[in-house]
Amino acid sequence: MRTIRRVVAASAIALPLTIGAAGLASADTYDQNTVSVGADGATVHNVHSSTGQDGRGTNSGGGASYEQNNSTAGPDGASSDRTNANADGNGGASYDTSHDSAGPDGASSSSTHASTGGQHHNHQGRVLGGLLGGLGS
Repeated sequence: MRTIRRVVAASAIALPLTIGAAGLASADTYDQNTVSVGADGATVHNVHSSTGQDGRGTNSGGGASYEQNNSTAGPDGASSDRTNANADGNGGASYDTSHDSAGPDGASSSSTHASTGGQHHNHQGRVLGGLLGGLGS
């Protein structure tokens, strides 16, 4: 009886995972762009993600990248924020986020950068190499 329960549970989990993995594998890139302009200002929103690249745009396979940008300007000031995450096929990864704003009361800027896997290229969303090597695997 215990074996039958395990088989049923494994089958119930395997089917959605198989269908989901097939859907993920068919989408190599995704882009979304939105621009809004009105009497009170303008907003631009961009999202880009891709697989099969190493995060630097070279098609070395096995990597993935994600980038989101928002920019807004209006009568009270302007702001922009950016998030970028990359992973290469060797286990290296990087994450960057930044926010800048300016208005009548002043300006501010902040950023966070994290990376793993070896040499750090820069905070512009470049991918690092060798997370597994860095962990001693």
